[in-house]
Formats: sequence, structure tokens, C-alpha cells
Amino acid sequence: MDIRQLRYFTVIAEEKNISQAARKLHMSQPPLSQQLKLMEEELGVGLVHREGKKLRLTEAGEKLYHHAVQITKLMEEGMEEVKEVGVGLKGSLKIGVNTLSEMSLSNLLFAFKEKYPMVTYEIHQNESGHLFELLRERAIDLAVIRFPVQSDEFAHFMLKREPFYFVSREAWSESLTLEKIAGQSLVLPSTKGQGLYDYTLQSFAQRGYEPNIVCASSDLTLLARLVQQGFGATLIPESAMPIFSGAKVHSYLVEDEDLSSQYGVAWMKKYYLSKVATRFLEMYKEITRNPLGS
Repeated sequence: MDIRQLRYFTVIAEEKNISQAARKLHMSQPPLSQQLKLMEEELGVGLVHREGKKLRLTEAGEKLYHHAVQITKLMEEGMEEVKEVGVGLKGSLKIGVNTLSEMSLSNLLFAFKEKYPMVTYEIHQNESGHLFELLRERAIDLAVIRFPVQSDEFAHFMLKREPFYFVSREAWSESLTLEKIAGQSLVLPSTKGQGLYDYTLQSFAQRGYEPNIVCASSDLTLLARLVQQGFGATLIPESAMPIFSGAKVHSYLVEDEDLSSQYGVAWMKKYYLSKVATRFLEMYKEITRNPLGS
């Protein structure tokens, strides 16, 4: 069995239909069916169950698919590495960005594009928990995430620690602490089970307070509108403040030195990190030490 057959089989497994798989592979159906038959004969086991036009993997087929994905991905990464060495830096950079994204990222991407014009980009936005899954699946190279990082399978470095701001349609004339904020109707910029949401609740609980959470929204545009309309106030990290640019709201630094958010970049330790991703990581670290425009 060769790498070509493994690629055929991964497409068959994902499409669950020989005709659709053949179209995706830009070949006719009979040769593809023949290749599947040859693989089954070579291994001495059935790889698929045929249910009308649909295909379902057998237990042996599931095992083969798992290994085939890994083998073909390693082959692609090996070829990519060789090409990068041979012809210079080019390729694709796949980045995951937390819902509360790092606002200087656009400036960094522009600077990187100026230096490496042949690179293309693919950017995914999601909560940190999902970004970790995308790293495991190799769907992205790097993820800009909110700390903490829960597993030692990820390498990471911290970009910045930032304070929290209380934002409300109503003005306040006194200093704001978590004790006073706990009594306000709050719209949190994250949802249950996500890092920022859990961290916020833990911060209140550690000080003996129970916040009045009326809404949790990872849609920041909606959150900003709700706060402007007086639906509730919010508690957000400094980097998210631009969502209120030009809005008729009042913002206040929360006076609690222990309340802060950390964000950084994470990647999988055990996977090959492309030269493109490595250079981007190096630039990120350099700009963290010497911010753009400083």
C-alpha cells in the first residue's frame, strides 16, 4: 500500500460516497473503486460497509483512516519543510484567535506580510478551548489564547498581562471594586465553561462575592450594543476595550491588582512547526519586547 492509496482512502472515508470521492480526487469512479478493492485484498479485511450509495467504515476501516490521516499529514509536512529550505520562505500560516482577540494582531500581520509577501493566511476565531482542539487536529499552527494553558502538550509564551475595566452606560463617581461590581447586572464577554467566564466567577468567589450575571455573550458586537442600551454593564480585559470605541458609555479601571487577564501564543510541542509559523512566532516575541511604533 502506498501514500497515493492512503490519500484515496482518506477522501473515501470523509466523503462516505465513492462518486463524491472520485469527483473530489478528479478521477473517475471505477479506478477508485478498484483501488479500494485492492487495499481490502492486500489487508485481508473489509474496510467499508456499503449501505446503498453511502459507505460506512468498518472497525478496521476506522483504524486505517486514523493512521492514514497521520501518515499523509506527516508526508505533507515533510514536503513543505523541504520546499521551504529549497526555495525560501513561503506557504500558508494558519492562526487561531480567541474571541477576545489581541488587538495588535492586525498590525503584526501587516508587518509580517511586508517582510514575507509570498505567505498566505488563514485565521480562525473561537473560544480558547476550541482553539486547543484545532491545534491538536493540526487545523491551525498557532493560537492566540487566554491563559491558563491546561495541558503540558502545548508550548506557549505569554504576550501580556492586562487589567480589567468595568464598562457601563451609567456614570460612576466612586472607585470601583469587585464588591461594588458584584451588585450590578453584568453581561460577561464569554460563556459558561470557557476560560474568561470561569476566571471571572472564580475571582468573585475568592473574595466572597456572587456576581449578578444577566447575560453571557461571546459575540462582542452584541455585547457592546447591550451595554450601550443599558441591558447591563460588563467586565472586560483592556485589550477588548476598542469594541466600545465611539460608544456613549463610561469605563473605569477596576481597582484590584490581583484581577488581571493573560493572553499569549500556544502551539503543539510534538508537531513540526513550519518555518512560516516559526518566523511569525519570532516576530511576535520581538514585537512583544519592542512594540510596533515604539
